[in-house]
Amino acid sequence: MSALFADWRRPTFITSLNPGLLGYDRLLADLHPRIELVEIRLDGAWAANGAFMGKKEDFARAEAIMKHARSLAHRPVLATFRTEGGQVPISQDAYENLLKHLGTVSDFVDVESNYPLIGATAETLVQVAANPQIQEDNAKRVSKLVAELHRGGAKVILSRHFWEPSPESVEAVVDLLKLHAALGADVAKAAYTPTTPAELATLQQAGRLAYELVHIPTILIGMGALGKPTRLAGPQAGNWGTFVTVGGPASAPGQLPLAELELRYPSVG
Repeated sequence: MSALFADWRRPTFITSLNPGLLGYDRLLADLHPRIELVEIRLDGAWAANGAFMGKKEDFARAEAIMKHARSLAHRPVLATFRTEGGQVPISQDAYENLLKHLGTVSDFVDVESNYPLIGATAETLVQVAANPQIQEDNAKRVSKLVAELHRGGAKVILSRHFWEPSPESVEAVVDLLKLHAALGADVAKAAYTPTTPAELATLQQAGRLAYELVHIPTILIGMGALGKPTRLAGPQAGNWGTFVTVGGPASAPGQLPLAELELRYPSVG
């Protein structure tokens, strides 16, 4: 996986940029040298449209955005269309087809591991939770997409984001990261929203276990102010990559400025 996510002493530094914001090109072209991976939040490019409709021109535009990002960033790029907590509606099929297009023009692609449930009602989610066959079918769909992205040349960050107060248990966190590894992820990512010291402690304990038990790099995030310690943590706490801000707005609550991470992980050599 080249040098990214390879150093057990510190996390890979990642920043997110929104193509729909003023000054995007300047931020992309003038990235701080310590930023190693650039996430392009494609959902931001469709915010003004109200939804991603999945038309031919939408896929062409998304590919063009990623090619442009690669040409300006001069470092690996990560293509992301966030639906969990995102503001731009997209169907399951459009999301899947979009990622297939992005897999040929991006170094990394973020795949939400529950994307087969995009748009599902609360009643449907209850039914899925009680039906192992549906869960298995959804997992196969995700695994098939991951394999196709690999064939196209992209690496996959398989992710889940929980916006309700969480996590409930250490086992649930570690099991999710293990599942992402089993589905073929190159990097397993999970983001939770701790609202109590106990939830934060659960997340931190899960991170330490993930370092020992999940045999691929993991990104384990506590969103919000209480989750700050997880964003400062390194690989031995389950955090092989950390999202930082550099001149632009945060893409998720609680992200820290690069300068704060540089104090903890000074440049070597």
